[in-house]
Amino acid sequence: MTSPADLASLIDSDSPGTWAPELIWAAFRQIMDRESPLPGLGARLEPFEAVFRGALDKITAEHRRCTARYYRDADGTPLVNPLNIEHLTRLLQVFTRRLFLAEAPTTLLDCLFYVMRGRCGLNLFYRTQEIDLFFPLHALGSVIGYGEFGPFIAVTQNCTIGHNHGHYPTIMGGLWMGPGSSVLGKSRIGRNVRLAANTLVVDRHVPDDVVVFGIGSNIEFKPNDRDNRLMVLDSTAEIAAEAPL
Repeated sequence: MTSPADLASLIDSDSPGTWAPELIWAAFRQIMDRESPLPGLGARLEPFEAVFRGALDKITAEHRRCTARYYRDADGTPLVNPLNIEHLTRLLQVFTRRLFLAEAPTTLLDCLFYVMRGRCGLNLFYRTQEIDLFFPLHALGSVIGYGEFGPFIAVTQNCTIGHNHGHYPTIMGGLWMGPGSSVLGKSRIGRNVRLAANTLVVDRHVPDDVVVFGIGSNIEFKPNDRDNRLMVLDSTAEIAAEAPL
């Protein structure tokens, strides 16, 4: 078991993304304990270590395929750093969803969601589908609501995926959302779509491989000649072909 002294010694570490899994778990619980609206969250999470380890394994495998230096070291070592807000957000997204499916107490889940909102700056509820290759890139102020999601969604600041008159979007995968962009309602977003800054898509069918500009009924499409996924990943070969129907 990791002691407070062990955690305190981490302050001198030059490579937090390469900590052993037990230290990442201890640091994660320390953060949850400090940020929770109710006391004792860190201790209450102890029985769920196996769920966290599964989430950590998934994020580690995904980071192994990333090109950015704060996701993967120069020698190819994947980095998972709970002190990095984007890494913490990714861990929380997977962990809280899996806890929800495991029927963890609602108040415990709400405490974790409180940390997601307050510390990570992202509204991503534990009832929302677990998204494979979800990348919150400085995604402060963004809201990711319900919907159906294929693999790879990159979200920047002040983005929204949400409902219109009770209908939620279907996103096939490979989506890149520019700052301030939104997808609402009964929209179907094809594969490898890039939304320009401040684009608003409402109840529209967007084809594959386009860049989208504009608002509402005035949106325009231009060809997207690059694979959005390769802006983060070094390869797309292992991405599952399955996406929402």
